[in-house]
Amino acid sequence: MTEAQLRAFVAVAETGGFRAAARLHMTQPGVSRAVRALEDELGTELLHRRRGRVALTAFGERALARSRALLREAEAMRQERDELTGVATGHVRLGSMPSVSSTILPPLLAALEHRHPALSVTVLEGHDDELVKWVGEGIVEIAVVAGDHDQLVLQPLVTDELLAVLPAAHPLATRQTVRPRDLAAEPFILTRAGCERLVLGALAMQSVTPNVRYEVSEASSILALVGEGLGVSVMPGLAAHRPPREVVLRPLNPRTERRLSLAILASASPSPAVRAFLASAGIGCKANGQQDLSGASLDV
Repeated sequence: MTEAQLRAFVAVAETGGFRAAARLHMTQPGVSRAVRALEDELGTELLHRRRGRVALTAFGERALARSRALLREAEAMRQERDELTGVATGHVRLGSMPSVSSTILPPLLAALEHRHPALSVTVLEGHDDELVKWVGEGIVEIAVVAGDHDQLVLQPLVTDELLAVLPAAHPLATRQTVRPRDLAAEPFILTRAGCERLVLGALAMQSVTPNVRYEVSEASSILALVGEGLGVSVMPGLAAHRPPREVVLRPLNPRTERRLSLAILASASPSPAVRAFLASAGIGCKANGQQDLSGASLDV
């Protein structure tokens, strides 16, 4: 088997079809031949093919994890070769929430570009639960996640405050802070972007069950609905970045926060590219007694 065959198989499995050709800069027949050749080498099918879509066989599920590991090791060897010359090269796959991608990541990636111009990053955007899953499955090597998670090593990145989201003409908009119980009788627009547990938990702590009228995944849609006067909401401040003028944001009283962290799999051995990313992001020192990704197991 060859590295090209493994890359083709992983790309097809991750895209759900032979759209992987665009990712790999190959023709679709070329991708198909590569996957077929890998199946011939292994003597069994890796994929079920149905009307242009594919699904992994039981063996394909196991082979996918091993293929990702082999590709990571091959890339790590090349990176370690380059590291001997003092140059950080390679590629990092980073999972991020859309709100983080538009606010926190740009300066981090700019610093990385300045420090390690030969290192590239692919940002895959998803919701909280997806990001944790992607790290566990090796789809991304690093992710920005909220809260604490077993099997992940976390380094705090930023604290994000939950805010009440109100129509500008709403009576509560004149207040400096908003109590959860002030929102109890209002039509409520609930986020479904992964942080709904945090929002509902913050309200429940004050014995408030929201009157949910709408459930929406995209932050921009929540802001638009609130701007039309269809209800109120609670969402993280980063997600409510630059609201329209028809919307005002107010801190909750009591204050409620979520902690965002850079996360890697605890059992993983980070590649030189990942170590370079973490160092560039300022993870080389302990902060406020929190767990440090530059420990002996990571050697940042």
